[in-house]
Amino acid sequence: AWILSLKEQWQLRWLSKVGLANVPAWLQNNLQTASETALARLVDDAIAESVDFVLLAGDLFDTTTPDTRAQLTLVTALQRLDEANIPVVMGFGNHDFVQDWQTLPVWPANVTVLPADITTTQLTTTRGEKVAITGFSYTTRHITEDMAVKFPNKLPGVAFHIGMYHGSVGQDGTGDYAPFSLGDLQAHHYDYWALGHIHVRQTLQAEPFVGYSGSLQGLNRNESGTKGYYLVENQGSHLVPEFTPVAPIVWATHDITLMGDLNTAVTQIRRELGTPEEFELVSLTVKTDEPQLLSMIENGQLVAALTRASQSNDAFYVFDVRLDSTPLKATLPAVDQHYWDETADAVFDFETLQRLGLKQVTDASILTLFLSADMMAELKEAVETKLRVAEQGGQTDVD
Repeated sequence: AWILSLKEQWQLRWLSKVGLANVPAWLQNNLQTASETALARLVDDAIAESVDFVLLAGDLFDTTTPDTRAQLTLVTALQRLDEANIPVVMGFGNHDFVQDWQTLPVWPANVTVLPADITTTQLTTTRGEKVAITGFSYTTRHITEDMAVKFPNKLPGVAFHIGMYHGSVGQDGTGDYAPFSLGDLQAHHYDYWALGHIHVRQTLQAEPFVGYSGSLQGLNRNESGTKGYYLVENQGSHLVPEFTPVAPIVWATHDITLMGDLNTAVTQIRRELGTPEEFELVSLTVKTDEPQLLSMIENGQLVAALTRASQSNDAFYVFDVRLDSTPLKATLPAVDQHYWDETADAVFDFETLQRLGLKQVTDASILTLFLSADMMAELKEAVETKLRVAEQGGQTDVD
């Protein structure tokens, strides 16, 4: 068996960046060490399965200047594989591109680091199969050229040829991360393509396999769902990947319909979230017509109440509560629905925001934030929520 872990990211101080700065003390350490735990689980599995080798296709760290703890954690994991006589082939991606090779840690003897140039290394499995592995490392954050066309064709005399490629689908010269086409990869007749860069597990081709395993541990709400690695088996001269989850923390989204008062809502939410298999960080979307709950969602009181009710033996933590906007489409007496639908996009644009005061802002980072598509959508959603609260509360005039 072979383990191909296509993407592992490190970020030990990520709580405030992802909106988790105020989590309870009992949860903080588990969050900060989640990536370490996921990596340890991968190594445990590799040793238990007596795999032939491990591949790491870039972004082992989330930065070009990882702290000492992150580097030591990775080196220690690689040493455990070395002690088990398991080779490791790894490259660096756009997050951890190599600025100075001399500043990298001293790797254990079992580790082969891919250089900037496309390079092929060969290994022999315990069954005597010769395997060629071709790949490269980033030495700059962006690579705009198609690196795939430069890969050699499948080597003669090897049982399997594997490509390690950190990049995304696109056209040569138009993307920032080594843009490639599926046809570029197919032309080389490799037996497996281990892709890095995309955080979400994704298959581009089933056979021969071309795909991403995603992150070992999701780092924000956009990296939701189970995370892990591919354990690859040789089945009748075909390399077949099987996904194995290892992330101890799972970002999850849940929808719920609530009735009653605050205490009733908190009790219902805790009951319905139950005991998931892995600990969940939950973004909750609520549908309700209760005026009190609508107001408490808008003002952050419901999520605060859930935080107060959280316990150290919980298998979940609700970090975000939002109002389901679906009911808004049915009725919005505070503002004529037809008028809202026709004018909302025009209201939330650059010129309108400038007139409303954005022109007074000179901080470039704040301007960039306000002009992003995500912020525009969030502002629109906030106004819709305010209108709905006004409607349910019997108000006829809304600021």
